Amino acid sequence: MKRFIFLSLSIFFSVLIILLVPFTLVIRPFFPFTGYLLGVDKPTSYLVLLGNDTEMRANGGFAGSYAKLFLSSARLDSLSSRVLEFFLGNPIPKPSVELNFQDIYVPNGQLAGHVTPPEPIQQAFGHGTWELANADWEPDFPTSATNIRWFLEKGKEINPDVLSIVNLTTIKQILNQIGSFQVPEYSAQITPDNLYLFLQGKTEMNFFPGSTQKKDTLTAVGQALIKKANSLSITKKLKIAHILYTDLINQNIMIHSSNLSFQSFLEQKKLAGVLSPEAFDTYSLVETNLGANKANQFITRSTIHTITLSPEPITNNYELTTPSIHHSVTVHFSNSSPAVNPNPPIHYGGNYITYLRFYVPLEAKNISVVRSPLSSPPLPDPIPPSPAPITNNYELTTPKYDLTEIGFWQTTPAGGESTISLAYDLLLPKTCHSRAGGNPSNSSDCYTLAILKQHGLVSSPQALSIFGQSYSTKLLRSFSYPITGLDK
Repeated sequence: MKRFIFLSLSIFFSVLIILLVPFTLVIRPFFPFTGYLLGVDKPTSYLVLLGNDTEMRANGGFAGSYAKLFLSSARLDSLSSRVLEFFLGNPIPKPSVELNFQDIYVPNGQLAGHVTPPEPIQQAFGHGTWELANADWEPDFPTSATNIRWFLEKGKEINPDVLSIVNLTTIKQILNQIGSFQVPEYSAQITPDNLYLFLQGKTEMNFFPGSTQKKDTLTAVGQALIKKANSLSITKKLKIAHILYTDLINQNIMIHSSNLSFQSFLEQKKLAGVLSPEAFDTYSLVETNLGANKANQFITRSTIHTITLSPEPITNNYELTTPSIHHSVTVHFSNSSPAVNPNPPIHYGGNYITYLRFYVPLEAKNISVVRSPLSSPPLPDPIPPSPAPITNNYELTTPKYDLTEIGFWQTTPAGGESTISLAYDLLLPKTCHSRAGGNPSNSSDCYTLAILKQHGLVSSPQALSIFGQSYSTKLLRSFSYPITGLDK
């Protein structure tokens, strides 16, 4: 019997160590900020935008609601609370947590005055002004977070210590660990499979201005979910912590802090959602669903990159024949939505009306974009875009975040497909040509590539042919070439 007990305990602690040690190693850099994050010296406020990634915006799903959390903890000067409880036999005070939910349109309607919206926002909705509900516009999250905080304050809401976006996909992963739970207020049994339709049905059906149904529904579901989560085993809680950490490093959870030291730490660890060049050839595509529907749940996409070396110069400004890189990209969208417009509660999809933004190097030359089908803004634009378009293929090309932004409208019809082809050239530096001994075929050794994933877009399969070699990635996180261990 003793041997059985010893063997059982050995197995238990072995499994616990396997779970704990890797997790402890990855979260160790966060330890200096635990006092700030847990509200030790003063309460820490969190505002978590609840992103519905079936309607993608720049850094995650459209946030029609949010949660506010206020956390304060007693200071412990020595060991952890669990160790102290074990040795002293006295329960350690648990952190004080205050949690509530709110509809985004409550502060959204408090803004006085006029804020000129980005042109595509005006073309999509025609409101004439910019609002909190559409403030997540810039794909550089610190920029968007600054805008969101401004709108929150103007909407008479808190400017939190920590601002975050957590998406429905992440919540469903957590729910897979928690399991089903009861929501007594609605006599409902919530599961990972019915969560989305339940929330959509209760928060959007028969909605009217001034209604509290969204807040009431989220509060009831949130409180029931937390109650069930508190009863989980330590193993389940560790798995949930791992889900949250994985989505954080994959930039499916976005975080912005008003604490400059912590924000600097996030940026150093590439956890802040900064958009900037990361290689000689930096590429990114950002999708923004402005069709006022949830079409993203019906969208599949695939991207093919072909990167070749040309010995010919791309301009006549160089004395030497410096080899250039030709990068061509084909993006294919397929929309399995059953109808052109949403038909709640049967489905919330429709045409995928999106504003697409490519980001390529500032040095890119001979940029071309071909679209099928050609698409127009949802609403007519009485004012020509500024600056004026440089070709008839796309509406806007401008330097941004030390990259060239190429923006245009694209519609993938329900039950249909669309394709975008992008191509550009990059001149390799003369120093690269010199290191190659004057042999153009060796110059490709200088080439580096970064394909940046869109924040909150869980996966976007990419197939690459780089100088004849084939690679692929689901783009769960940003991809880099030459290949690193994370990209294999």
